[in-house]
Amino acid sequence: MDTTTDTDRSVIVNNFLTNLSEQVPSFLDEIQSRLQSLYNLDVSRYHADHVCWRTASMEEYCALISALRSPESADQCTLLIESEIGGRLIATFKLTQSIEYASIGDVDRGGATRTINVVEIPAPKDGSPYKTGLEHVEFVIPTNVKNTATSTNTNPPQVKTVSSPMNDAVHQSTLDEFMAQYPTVKWSTKAKNKENNPDVSVKMDLDELFGVCSVKFHLMPLARVIDYEIQVSHMDNS
Repeated sequence: MDTTTDTDRSVIVNNFLTNLSEQVPSFLDEIQSRLQSLYNLDVSRYHADHVCWRTASMEEYCALISALRSPESADQCTLLIESEIGGRLIATFKLTQSIEYASIGDVDRGGATRTINVVEIPAPKDGSPYKTGLEHVEFVIPTNVKNTATSTNTNPPQVKTVSSPMNDAVHQSTLDEFMAQYPTVKWSTKAKNKENNPDVSVKMDLDELFGVCSVKFHLMPLARVIDYEIQVSHMDNS
């Protein structure tokens, strides 16, 4: 039986949103700086579509998701989906108030700040303990990734994404071209052959504040992937 009160849920939600608003800008700033300095990879050319916030225990996950899904939180966030993936629950929320962060490349080119408003929250994996906090960010790369990488536009580039998240030759060739531009990166390709929304990634040690985190690159924003999956599910059930 859930004995959590409305006040408890409000505290959980406010603490979570405060942590996000305070930590996401510095998290993304650190990642941008490291990628630029280590690999000359300017991710300001790409759209950061979501961050991932990990929970340290199943109890913490359940309490947080319950609070975020409660009617009291309806004006602060919206649940896009909660489903089981790889043997664990993963919930994705869209924030009403987007989080602003500085884009290093945009500052250099005289551009404005960016925003991010989608957060993915996975339940912890059995046998894989980790601390509560930010775990990864995912960037959307366009199908014309070579042209985007050499763009000198002062405004954020218009990302041209695929129409379907299903893995195909376009996904594969775009990811291959992207990795080839940065051969010194120690790419992880274990998710490159996923059936749905494949990605490549690199791990980075962000020291004491964030620890070891991942930076992932895919071709479709997570919110659009979810929309696609929901539409396909409705068609299958009709």
